[in-house]
Amino acid sequence: MRIAMVEDEEKDRKHLSDVLCTYAERNGLALEIDAFSSGEDFWRAFEPQKYALVFLDNYIGTGLGIDLARKARALDPAVEFVFVSMSMEFAFLGYEVHALHYLLKPATMDEIDKVFARLPKNEPEPEDTMLEVVSDYRPMLVPAKSIRYIEVIDKVCIIHAAEDIKTYMPLGNLAELLPPDDFLRTHRSFVVALGSILSMGKNEFALKGGGTVPISQSYRSDCQRAYIEYLAGGKKRRSHGAKPKT
Repeated sequence: MRIAMVEDEEKDRKHLSDVLCTYAERNGLALEIDAFSSGEDFWRAFEPQKYALVFLDNYIGTGLGIDLARKARALDPAVEFVFVSMSMEFAFLGYEVHALHYLLKPATMDEIDKVFARLPKNEPEPEDTMLEVVSDYRPMLVPAKSIRYIEVIDKVCIIHAAEDIKTYMPLGNLAELLPPDDFLRTHRSFVVALGSILSMGKNEFALKGGGTVPISQSYRSDCQRAYIEYLAGGKKRRSHGAKPKT
C-alpha cells in the first residue's frame, strides 16, 4: 500500500513515520511511505489512484490541509484522508472531504490501528442486530436500526423506535446489546443512534425529525470525537461511532 504524509514539522513527520512503520512491521503490512514537507511538493507528486491513504497536517506552512484535500478529492474520489493536528479545531471540516479519521498529535499505535481498521473492505454487510427485550411481560425483538434513542425515566427504559417500547432492562445492559459503532452513550440516562443525529450543540444533540438528547459534561469529550468520526466517514462506511459506555 502506498501512502503519503504531508507534514511541515520534521519531528512530527519522523514520529508519524516511525509509528506507521512499526504498525506495518507488527501487522505484516507492506507500506510505501512518501513524506512531504509542503503542500506544493505533495501536489507535484500527486496523481489519481497513486495513494490509497494521505495523512495531512491541518496547517502546512501557510496553507491548510483541508484545501489540499479538496483539490485531491476532486481528482481522486477513492483516496482516503487522515487529518493530523494538535487540536480538534478543524475536525468538522474533514466531513466535507469524507475524511477517514482525525488524529491528535502525537499519533499513537492505537489510533493508527483505528485508521487501518476503517479502510473500506470488500466484505458483506453484517446482519441487522435484533434486541430481545421484555415489555409488558412479553418478549419482543426490536431491530437496532429502528431505534432513534433510548432514555431512562423513573428506572424504566423507553426505546424510541417505530413505536415507544418500555422495558425494565437496565440501560447499561441494553447498550451492550447495541452495535457499538452505531450508538453512543451521551448521559447516564441516554443512548442515541448516531444516524439519528442532526447536529451537535454545547449540551445536546438535535435529532432528525425533531427532539433533542442531552450531553452530560462527563460524556462530552467522547461524544464530540465520536460524532466527528461519524461525520467524517458515515457516508462511505456503515458505522463510525464510539462504543457505548456502561
